[in-house]
Amino acid sequence: MKRILAAALLAMGIHGLFLGVECNRLKRISIERPSPLVMTMTLTMRQPQMPTSKPAVKKPQIPKKKPVLVKKVEKKPKPLPKPKPKKIVKDDVQPFEKELSKEIPEKSFDESKTPIEPEQTFFKESAKKVISVPTQQIAREARPLYLINPTPKYPKIARKRGYQGTVVLEVLVDRNGKVGSLKVLESSGYTILDRAAKSSVKNWLFEPGIIKNDKVEMWVRVPIRFELK
Repeated sequence: MKRILAAALLAMGIHGLFLGVECNRLKRISIERPSPLVMTMTLTMRQPQMPTSKPAVKKPQIPKKKPVLVKKVEKKPKPLPKPKPKKIVKDDVQPFEKELSKEIPEKSFDESKTPIEPEQTFFKESAKKVISVPTQQIAREARPLYLINPTPKYPKIARKRGYQGTVVLEVLVDRNGKVGSLKVLESSGYTILDRAAKSSVKNWLFEPGIIKNDKVEMWVRVPIRFELK
């Protein structure tokens, strides 16, 4: 038993010695290992490239045209044409051997309503109703009664527009001195004045014509002047 224990101790001593030698040998031989390299990786995100803007192309500037002022030419109103006088067809009559004419002092009609007298009167007989006789047998010719007859009215429209003129009426005076018929022999150039003259004279009274102490029908021309003063 003692032998086994001594052997065991011997063996353990040998092993301990052996281990000590090995440890010293290992200490002497040291392998230097290189230090590990540390690699650092940096990830960078590329920014998206913005499309490079092309340089703006300058458009050629068009010169502005200055507005041209155009003057408006006002058209002058055309003057109204005067109405043409109506042509009046005369009845066929047998004139006297010598036509009697008598001038009367000229009076013109204005707005003051003064009596109108004809510029001059001419007489002739109707072929249908009055027998033609020598002038020497006429005792009196027919003539208007100016003191009794109303003055022709000057139409307001004619006054405003400045219408003037002379109307010559041919009037048939009967045996009673009244107007049997009348017509416009010469127009004033304005229908409104012609109508005013006819409208007034148709109600006039006349001194009937006398031949051989007898009253007869007789034609008389009565001019009426419309004049502004």
